[in-house]
Amino acid sequence: MAKTTEELRQLWRAFQCKEHEMVLMRFGPDKIRVAGPTTDAWDALAAVVLAHGYDIRTQDTDSFNCREITNGSGPSLHSFGIALDINWKTNPYIDHTGKRKVRFSNKPTQEARARDVTMGLADTDMTPEMIADVEAIRTNDGVKVFAWGGGFETVKDCMHFELDLSPEELVVGIDPSTVKGWSALEISTEAIDTDLDVGPTPFDGSRRELSEESYTVIARSGLRLRSSASTTADVIRILPSGTSLVVLSRDGPWAMVDLEGDEQADGFVFFSYLRRAESDTSSGLLSMESLSGARDDALNVATLELVAKMFPVTPRSNINANLPFVLAGLRSAALTDINMLLMALSTIRAETEGFRPISEGRSRFNTRVTEFDLYEGRRDLGNIRPGDGPRFRGRGYVQLTGRDNYTHIGGILGMNLVADPELANEPSVAGRILAQFLKIKERRIRDALSARNFARARRAVNGGVHGLDRFVDAFQRGERVLGVLA
Repeated sequence: MAKTTEELRQLWRAFQCKEHEMVLMRFGPDKIRVAGPTTDAWDALAAVVLAHGYDIRTQDTDSFNCREITNGSGPSLHSFGIALDINWKTNPYIDHTGKRKVRFSNKPTQEARARDVTMGLADTDMTPEMIADVEAIRTNDGVKVFAWGGGFETVKDCMHFELDLSPEELVVGIDPSTVKGWSALEISTEAIDTDLDVGPTPFDGSRRELSEESYTVIARSGLRLRSSASTTADVIRILPSGTSLVVLSRDGPWAMVDLEGDEQADGFVFFSYLRRAESDTSSGLLSMESLSGARDDALNVATLELVAKMFPVTPRSNINANLPFVLAGLRSAALTDINMLLMALSTIRAETEGFRPISEGRSRFNTRVTEFDLYEGRRDLGNIRPGDGPRFRGRGYVQLTGRDNYTHIGGILGMNLVADPELANEPSVAGRILAQFLKIKERRIRDALSARNFARARRAVNGGVHGLDRFVDAFQRGERVLGVLA
């Protein structure tokens, strides 16, 4: 049963008008800004639209917009990053009298159908077949994903597509078998790579601006003031704890600061080690007493409350049940510092946002005809025997994949994962697998993180940048609540 607008507002209220919770992604020829957990759903919509040969115009297609609903009261679903308007010039909002069904044009081309809309003979230049395929998209649990504004009875809003499910229902992933054109969709990571902070970039003042506010340095051993927003930039000086300053603007985890009160920038510091001059210690960050110990052993301060801030749509019960196994695995591999803790948690967010070990589902990345046939015969994965593809599909928190990885990691852990691959989904085993996989890649990961190159850190684990938007979002959230000394 379709959810009401008010129900969707409540389900997605954590994202309302929070632009920093949005990610920029490809949508056909366009780029759209949507709530972070929803990217796979919009990929599915794009797959269907493009499979039907429907041309998307960038000039009248839009997504996130903090505004009121059209001809109504209350915030639009665009304010939550869960709605998208496509080609509104030829799919106009129509407030008609009475109730009626949408009027489709029977013309063979999009251009001809658009003329019918202009002449008042149709409500949309989209086809009923395309809309049927959009409405057929389901999650892996069989939940319908999209509602279409052309299906409204009292008005027609044919440009409008909105998510019709909760974050918890979406987190299980999209069932690719329900998505027409899914296997043919090529998702570019250009928008993610260029929009997010995947490496040191010159600060150009274009990031989120703050009203100038006074802050105090709370780093016990002092805070490095750097010449640019990068851990590789020159250190101008060390600011002692208690130093007062003004934050001029933000660039991800960095703050441009003024030390003299003359509205001129003096350098850059990590924002996590500042506290508003008038505030108390209830900001949600760790105390400096905790941070000083966390430099060497962060696992003791990785509480449910703090880790949950890195997983905004994940049920807390999942985190509570699985976090002890993740921390135990990291400790067994001697990966106890903040950077490797954040790497592990951000990897889980990118791979299995539900914070529980799972088996990889079918997708365009692994299946062409039969399940996981794209993994068959992959010598780079060690899949040399028939059936290795589905047998050694991704499992666990880190999605361990391929015969070679099951053999190698199983040998390190002293267990036969090749004989019983499902062991990789046992939480205690999955925690150790995650830690050992990170341990093997430790040098590459640390080098990438020291350079603030999140894409390279992600590739060390994934081999690509799939889930990079979630990875970066989780890591930066973690920096804010767990802290990283610059």
